[in-house]
Amino acid sequence: MLNYLKMKRNEIKIKAMLYGTIVNFIDNQKDVLNFIQKMYLTLKDIPQEELQNQFIEKLAEIIHDENKEMN
Repeated sequence: MLNYLKMKRNEIKIKAMLYGTIVNFIDNQKDVLNFIQKMYLTLKDIPQEELQNQFIEKLAEIIHDENKEMN
């Protein structure tokens, strides 16, 4: 019986660590999805010839704005 309780306690610890890791992963994915969405909205009306230059410019702007928000 004592071994069963130890096993259950360890099982709960492992589940808590696993669920915490999953939550952190999902939170990180939200940031990436938000970033991709911003890039799409910014670049959707740009002609294909100008897309590379505009992409780099807009990427730099978004990163700059994100850094300003963090500070």
